[in-house]
Amino acid sequence: MSRYRQVGDIPAGDADGVRSQFGTKGSTKVINYIWMPDKNGNLVKKDSAVVKRTFSRLSERAQAALAQYIITVQNRQPTDAARKTLFNNIIDGAVASYKEGKKQTPWDVLQIQLDNAPKQSGATYSYTNYDKITSDAILDSVGRELGFAEGAFGQFGEQDKADFFAKLKEAAKAGAKVKQTIVNPDGSTSIIETPGLFDAKQFAQSYLWAKVNVADPKTLPGSVINKIGSLQSLLKSNGLEYSDKEVADYALKLTKGELSLDKLQTEFNAKAAELYPLFADRLKANPNLTVMDLAQPFVNRMVKYWEVDPSTIDLNNPDLDKFLRPDGTAGKVPMGTFADFETYLKFHPNSEKAQWKIQGSRDLATGLASAMGFGV
Repeated sequence: MSRYRQVGDIPAGDADGVRSQFGTKGSTKVINYIWMPDKNGNLVKKDSAVVKRTFSRLSERAQAALAQYIITVQNRQPTDAARKTLFNNIIDGAVASYKEGKKQTPWDVLQIQLDNAPKQSGATYSYTNYDKITSDAILDSVGRELGFAEGAFGQFGEQDKADFFAKLKEAAKAGAKVKQTIVNPDGSTSIIETPGLFDAKQFAQSYLWAKVNVADPKTLPGSVINKIGSLQSLLKSNGLEYSDKEVADYALKLTKGELSLDKLQTEFNAKAAELYPLFADRLKANPNLTVMDLAQPFVNRMVKYWEVDPSTIDLNNPDLDKFLRPDGTAGKVPMGTFADFETYLKFHPNSEKAQWKIQGSRDLATGLASAMGFGV
């Protein structure tokens, strides 16, 4: 179900549509039907013309849904006229869907248009004034863009929306004028005011980021959580261990643009070089490499001779660590050759269940039996 379906709280009309209306004698009015949800969420037929006349009675939540589309897709100020035009357009779209036999409400049409709209990057929201509907739409759209789950920690609650609206109006008013001091020809100074450019989108981002607590996973948006997984994988592939809070803090800074991934990789790379001194020169020469990248030839041989899943082998494996760091982090004892490692793997107990070892033992037994004159 569309997430807009639930905001389709159009004022109730006739349950099964609208009465046929007669004009002049011998003529009938053509009714274009659409599907609309009733108060119980069931779809019922409605006259599209009648539904269009309910715009002024739409709930604040429904108006905010329209405003959100206008802001995020059309990048325009969601005025009352703009919202009404969009409302009529999605109803026309629902009429077309009805005629095609599809059970799509206007809110489903709106969701489809939103899903198919090209993603905008670098857009700013700067309007001449902000009403409550526009404020709610901005907060919702920015929250979803950053990956906040609605209601995750109350940022979409009515109290928070009211708080955001009050702060938005105050910030917009303060940012509407830019004061500048100029020096006059006679040496005196004057203060002039010029129009400022207030970005409501950036303001909303700052408002939401301020609610994040890296120590509380429930407050983290999806955009940060996704980066936490990537960072944990990067740390693991370099043999590094950071606390969950440290990782979350790095992920938050990356998402907010306060830290670059290149800088972070360089930091991890330097620490990995200290832990794996025999790989230090190669790691410093290419900061994009991880210790696991350099250890891959060893891992491939473990997979070959032990016939194990490569995903089960990481830098914590004691047999792998023994060859990568013969004397720990001192780095004085050189690493063994691949031939040394292969010999070690072949005679390790883990190789006993490998098919190549079992088959080899069978071949050896068969050869001995044949040499001793037994028929095999």
